[in-house]
Amino acid sequence: MDWSRTKTILIWAFLLLDLFLGYQVYVTRISFWNNQDVAQGDKWDMELYLKQQNIALMTEVPQDTPEMSYLNAEYIGINPLSLQDMPGLTATMEKMSLAAKLNPPLQIRGQITPTELLRQIGPRLMYSEQYTADMYQSNQGRLLYWQVYQKMPVFVAPLEVYLENGSILGYRQTFFHIRKQEGGGRQVISGYTALRSLVDKQIILPGERIESVSLGYYGSYDADIQALAPVWRVIHDGKQHFVNAFTGALERPMVTQR
Repeated sequence: MDWSRTKTILIWAFLLLDLFLGYQVYVTRISFWNNQDVAQGDKWDMELYLKQQNIALMTEVPQDTPEMSYLNAEYIGINPLSLQDMPGLTATMEKMSLAAKLNPPLQIRGQITPTELLRQIGPRLMYSEQYTADMYQSNQGRLLYWQVYQKMPVFVAPLEVYLENGSILGYRQTFFHIRKQEGGGRQVISGYTALRSLVDKQIILPGERIESVSLGYYGSYDADIQALAPVWRVIHDGKQHFVNAFTGALERPMVTQR
């Protein structure tokens, strides 16, 4: 065997591999920079457009446009019998939710965040680690949380924790078994595109304030089994609307099945 020739071939092979990998890194970085430039351009254009419409943007708009998929959500409920071993807890089933009353109420220890509050109530609450706080729709008497799927809030699966005089009185919880629908994911539209859609449709009006823009999942039917779409949730002047993050269409309000 001609080792000199073999050595030369291997050197060239590794050199070509290095060049190929370097090119891949270059293309990835160029794509990233281009996406960042597009997002920054969208931000400037939208801020100017909102200013022209006399609409105040009071929050940061997420600039990520990840790939997401439709989800299937099945309401499996929480059996009150499974909570029998939890002391000081009375639970009853309601439509699509479990209502629990703490007896006696649980004293809140010190000034805590909503996440820490969940840890305190955790021994009397199932799946507490699968919820994230929604500060925009919480108040002194009620903290609102949403079930999450891959760190994204599911805006049809609330957990409401009721407070009074520094104590936790109880909670109402909805929990879904969630799985991704078959098929690949798609990149969502930007939050700025969703805002533009609401302004163009005159849903956000001149003089209003945009208070929150967040990405998550939503379904418009109050049913045991439903499909959830990726959405941009926009809160403006205390009102909220959901924009389909694939099509830009306005999602209709939830319809309750009788």
